Amino acid sequence: MTVAPRPEEREVLHPDALRGKVALVTGGGTGIGRATALDLARAGADVVVAGRRLEPLEKVVAEVESLGARGLAVVTDVREEDQIAALVTQALDQFGRIDILVNNAGGQFSAAAEDITLKGWRAVHRLAVDATWALTREVATRSMIPNRSGVVFFIAFSPRRGIPGFVHAASARAAIENLAAGLALEWSQYGIRSICVAPGTIATEGLGDNYTDEDRGRWAEAVPMGRLGSPEDVSGLIAFLASPGGSYITGTTIVVDGGADAWGIGHAAPAPEGGQQ
Repeated sequence: MTVAPRPEEREVLHPDALRGKVALVTGGGTGIGRATALDLARAGADVVVAGRRLEPLEKVVAEVESLGARGLAVVTDVREEDQIAALVTQALDQFGRIDILVNNAGGQFSAAAEDITLKGWRAVHRLAVDATWALTREVATRSMIPNRSGVVFFIAFSPRRGIPGFVHAASARAAIENLAAGLALEWSQYGIRSICVAPGTIATEGLGDNYTDEDRGRWAEAVPMGRLGSPEDVSGLIAFLASPGGSYITGTTIVVDGGADAWGIGHAAPAPEGGQQ
């Protein structure tokens, strides 16, 4: 399996491109969240990272501060409304504003559609949709709308047409895509942009822990560019879109998948049970 290198020292943008901006990144301790926090810090933004485990968050804050930016770690379960309010309060108390929100927190499990219970369905949608909306609204009403500026990022999935074993998660991310478009229609009047980024299969720590080399190799073969993505493939795009260079981009979904969505699933469909229909 081929995976892109992970350049730890790089400059996607000018070091002052986001100077004076404050970013809040959920799921900020690992994977795409960590990479995004660091790319935003490299461009000069101060960064609040939120997640359920303190240790990885503190490590990211140390990395952010080593880049010359200010950082803040806040342990948060974004499924809990009171913890969302407390997160935003701590961010505003520390930095006075939130200019960039990256809704990266999420979680799902693989299961055949017929095996997904209502409880499992609700658990995935509660995190991917309900919690994302609750935090977005909290940040918008308490900082972005009063300040008449800001950019909100949502994270979807590629391929966008549906993913076998993940109908619950894929449908939740489709809702997020529509949310990004709808908010652009309503909140552009306040100077707020909303953008959905749809990564393909990204070689994060979780992918390495939960899937085999055979799985990852098969997925890479379905990517026209011949490799899985790295977290930095996604974070670099988010940093650019948050910068003045992305100032005319809103209400859309940008796919980051090496061409996989254009290619299709890339492997044979399962044979129908009971013979040809």
